[in-house]
Amino acid sequence: MPETSTTLPLAWSLGVYFVLQLLLNLRLRGIAQDLPDRRDRLLRVAFSNGVVNSLFFILLSTWLILSGSVPRPVLPQPLWAWLLGSLPAGLLLWALHIRMLGIGRRLFGRSNFVQPAEFLLRNPADLAQLNRAALQVSLLEPMGRELFFRACFLALMVTVYGPLPAVLATAIVELLLRLNPSWALSVLIGSLLLSAISISGGGPLTTLCVALVAGFLQAYVTAYQSLRSTERTGQAD
Repeated sequence: MPETSTTLPLAWSLGVYFVLQLLLNLRLRGIAQDLPDRRDRLLRVAFSNGVVNSLFFILLSTWLILSGSVPRPVLPQPLWAWLLGSLPAGLLLWALHIRMLGIGRRLFGRSNFVQPAEFLLRNPADLAQLNRAALQVSLLEPMGRELFFRACFLALMVTVYGPLPAVLATAIVELLLRLNPSWALSVLIGSLLLSAISISGGGPLTTLCVALVAGFLQAYVTAYQSLRSTERTGQAD
């Protein structure tokens, strides 16, 4: 049986995360409903909330690793092979993300909630806004997610429960933190793939590189499609 004290740092971390979400949601609800610019302000606040979430996971994971609360990550060997392999793996992860989102929307319907960063990528007001959204999708979100779920959560669960239960537990927690039926398949497949890469020897450094490649493709392909669509609309007018 696992020692309760071993998993306490993760339990406390998730508890703090849910408190943070409560505060961020209260911040959103605090915006007056009758303001003329309510939609734009809500979008800006929701986007900044996403940045706060990513930074929270990055700082939390750094503290858990440096404090010794979770096993220290080790470099995969041979390093060059794993890093080189992260490029096609990132392309595969991105393709699976797009495919699973499409299947999820057909099964569960299109969600009314769209991630603010993705919305800004599809409807950029200016280049600065586009770059900020791309930075969140391609760097901050993948880094926060992989540092916490693979470098901390999965690594600790493997030492406590073993590989298979650890992979399943990690996927379940990721699903619970993204309560949206239309995203469920994408989150599940992505979590299982990244966790499998990590425990097979790639470790969190490889999964971070894979997630960064997938995030980069997601951000800049979306932005490119948006800009092309805007150009075609302008030419038609």
